[in-house]
Amino acid sequence: MRLEWIEDILAVLEAGSFSGAADRRRLTPSAFTRRIRGIEEALGAPLFDRNRKPVTLLPHVRNMEGALRDAARQLRDLRLGLAETQGQGASRLSLGCQHALSTMVSPWLVSSLGRRGEIAMRVRSGTRSECQLMLLRREVDVGLIYETPEDALQFDSGLFEKVTLGHEALIPVAAAGRFDATATALPIVMYPADIYLGEVLKVQILPHLPRGVSTYPVAETGLTPAVLQFVRHGLGVGWLPRSVAHEAIARGELTDLAPDLPVAWLTVQAVRARAGGSDLVRDAWARLTREAASINVPGIVPIATS
Repeated sequence: MRLEWIEDILAVLEAGSFSGAADRRRLTPSAFTRRIRGIEEALGAPLFDRNRKPVTLLPHVRNMEGALRDAARQLRDLRLGLAETQGQGASRLSLGCQHALSTMVSPWLVSSLGRRGEIAMRVRSGTRSECQLMLLRREVDVGLIYETPEDALQFDSGLFEKVTLGHEALIPVAAAGRFDATATALPIVMYPADIYLGEVLKVQILPHLPRGVSTYPVAETGLTPAVLQFVRHGLGVGWLPRSVAHEAIARGELTDLAPDLPVAWLTVQAVRARAGGSDLVRDAWARLTREAASINVPGIVPIATS
């Protein structure tokens, strides 16, 4: 049984459809369907009920979810063990980082968890839900995510433990000299509604705009560096984590509109799965817990001073 086969099957289980699983596996629907048929042909048995729409796993396959996840975890551990660099005395830690935190916060976390010459760090980036899945599948050892009180329970405390690193504002910004405080219609650089910052923008920011102010979208992107560039070029107002925007604000390229428009506060959390984990991971987690209050990232308010 190949690891890729198991991951394809689990992707359908998690996404609920072939099309959703294809998107998770970064394949076209037709290519993913061909892969599934290849798996079934290799095993000599059907795995999916194609008489239902959307296509679903057959009951006996669904009942094997736990065994499939265990097998995938063991195969990943074996693959990582075989791939370890020989002769350099290096061990490896993997970090799953929410996209918006990758650029500014993950370097500090890598520095905190790593020991020069002893630990090699591997950083993977994804959406918040993808980071959760990577942790559950043991594809990464530690996750780095944003959180608000409204979504905190999405990471079950029975499955995960967290260390709060600090707090950060999602602030409104515009190109210097391009914001009209008297305008009643604001051009907005949007995040897609199905990603984390898009949900925060929709639920916690836009409903709290000043009375009489409406918005219209001028661009949409899920990447904070792209929002930064759209705003710098004067396309409209965008909401950015302060850690992403602070340099452009300091250079006078952007104006912080927090006095005029609503702000959302996000908690920066390090997360790990409670079950399992090597001595290396446990030691790194203990070190991170001790050093959490000393995070030194511009725009992040450490917990000791928040």
